[in-house]
Amino acid sequence: RRSDLKRLAPYARNDIDRRALLRMSSKEGKAEYREKIVDAHVGIADIVATLCKSVQCPLEHFFMVCPRLQPRYYTISSSSTVHPTTIHITLAVLEAPKRKDGGGGGVFTGVCSGHLSRLKLGETVRGFVRESAFRLPEQIERPVIMFGPGTGIAPMRALLQDMSARRKRHNGTSAKKHGAGILYFGCKSRSMDYIYRDELEAFEVEGTLSQLHLAFSREQKEKVYVQHLLAKRGEETWRLIH
Repeated sequence: RRSDLKRLAPYARNDIDRRALLRMSSKEGKAEYREKIVDAHVGIADIVATLCKSVQCPLEHFFMVCPRLQPRYYTISSSSTVHPTTIHITLAVLEAPKRKDGGGGGVFTGVCSGHLSRLKLGETVRGFVRESAFRLPEQIERPVIMFGPGTGIAPMRALLQDMSARRKRHNGTSAKKHGAGILYFGCKSRSMDYIYRDELEAFEVEGTLSQLHLAFSREQKEKVYVQHLLAKRGEETWRLIH
């Protein structure tokens, strides 16, 4: 946050560093802040160690200046009906090169995604569960149209598990026909983020998914995205939702 730079400025012993921190914390320095701090993936440790080396303050003051870590929210990608004692998370590890002129070079790794990726089996992580807004319609005959690009597949995977369990539970006990289950999924290539291929194809075979539309944007000369597939089936989609 720009306000953190303003709080660090009084501890800069060099006038150039002090003016730079105050400038980037001001409204006029918003563009410079984005370029040199946000886009360069420069953290507060990089600022005092590389960018503005003259900053010196007591450790207890530094702790007060440091922004507190905010919780990182992930959508649960599993059904509590199918997996009542476990929680599945689908995430992409955020990694990007750091600029040498501000962040000292190297690789920037997302705090939470990087931490989760380094956990070993048996280790613990602090977390909490919030009420979900994703719900299947109570009427089983209603169609369900889902869109899940990249890691956005997470809630759709949970819904598909629920739909599959519901079909098996109602099999032979309900006179109503289950509505269509349609999924549009997209990513750059099937070799990268099509991580639930086996599951999705199994849902298609068993009938939970009546249609599975895939858009791999980098597998052909002309880029194809989910919205392109949806546009081709616009009339059908319109009929299903009205």
